[in-house]
Amino acid sequence: MTIEAMNQFGWAAQGIATRLRNHPAEVQQLGHRQAIDELPLLRVEVLPVERLHVSGAADVTRLTGLLFNDAVIVALMRDRGLTAIASQDADFDRVSGLTRYAPI
Repeated sequence: MTIEAMNQFGWAAQGIATRLRNHPAEVQQLGHRQAIDELPLLRVEVLPVERLHVSGAADVTRLTGLLFNDAVIVALMRDRGLTAIASQDADFDRVSGLTRYAPI
């Protein structure tokens, strides 16, 4: 969504999440639904968030200072033995043992 919004509306990457949050009409114009529908074609597995991930996220937040939603991702990744994430969010760089790949 963020990359599409930057391209479609000419918005800068800095503060994009806040801008999206404050402009729901523009969010409604984005075509991310098609990308979501095409995920199975890419053999992407969507993992469920379980109670242990939520509990683990509290520990991740305390140790890294990540916001809770990001910490849930890290807790789930650790549970599944995953170490690589594709994200624009440089906050993930604070997590030891995690390698972040930023899209171009």
